[in-house]
Amino acid sequence: MKMAIAWGCLMPTRRSLIGYEAATRKVLEHLDIEVVDVPNETCCAPFWMQSLDLTTSIAMAARNMAKAEEMGLDLLTPCSGCFHSYKRVNYALEKYPELHSRVDDILGAAGLSYDRSIEGRHLVDFLYNDVGVEKLKQHSTVDLTGIEVGLRYGCHMLKPHEMLNIEYSERPTFADTILETFGVTSKMYTGKHRCCGGLLRGIQDDLADMVLHERLVDADNADLDGLVTVCSLCHLQHDMGQRIIKRKFGMDELEIPVLHYPQILALAFGYSPEEIGLTHHTVKTDKFVEKLKKLGGVA
Repeated sequence: MKMAIAWGCLMPTRRSLIGYEAATRKVLEHLDIEVVDVPNETCCAPFWMQSLDLTTSIAMAARNMAKAEEMGLDLLTPCSGCFHSYKRVNYALEKYPELHSRVDDILGAAGLSYDRSIEGRHLVDFLYNDVGVEKLKQHSTVDLTGIEVGLRYGCHMLKPHEMLNIEYSERPTFADTILETFGVTSKMYTGKHRCCGGLLRGIQDDLADMVLHERLVDADNADLDGLVTVCSLCHLQHDMGQRIIKRKFGMDELEIPVLHYPQILALAFGYSPEEIGLTHHTVKTDKFVEKLKKLGGVA
């Protein structure tokens, strides 16, 4: 199996996101899935940019899709914001034919065209619906039974449902199912499906801190070994933002490890914490790794 892949802007530029790309590459390699980086990938113009100029934002996202289309490959991305943008391209161009004409004019100036012959796919959706939990289990070499995490789906892989159409967006279960395939307990806890406030950061920081404080209190009360985030922005909010919450709300004892979703899979496939960037997170993951060692999951 072969896919084009787009990483987005955050993963290559943030230290705490190094592990997302590293683990994704390890997981896909382990599953014998070949990925080809989109050449000269550019910003996908995520949804907050669409309110400034819809046509330009769609054209920017369509550029990366046109590059993948030239290779004859569907476009895979681990970034939820990018996934949202790529799904919006086909959705908008089909719904508004006049928009397609304007986007073609913009792409044509760069020597490109886009015929809507490919799909934008999210890494987790792809693993669940195309690879399948049985194959994932077969490739597992480490039993993660005893690890208890709180999964954060994030908003942008799921909503709006009529456009993204992965699973019921209010109470999804597919990403939990994958984790549980490896023995992980994905706990239901208060606030699991609520927004982390990430998009408020830099706009209304006090409100972003209030929302994050609620999410971290929820997670702390659930007695988790760690949080697991699907969304890059959710990870920055919970991992880097956790330091802000500790100072602002006097929560000196707060220290919840925050892992990227594919890092859990990579651990189940036998990769070491160092290989998948667990040492680069803002909140130390030592506590999580120590429990894994006690359970025999890390040499």
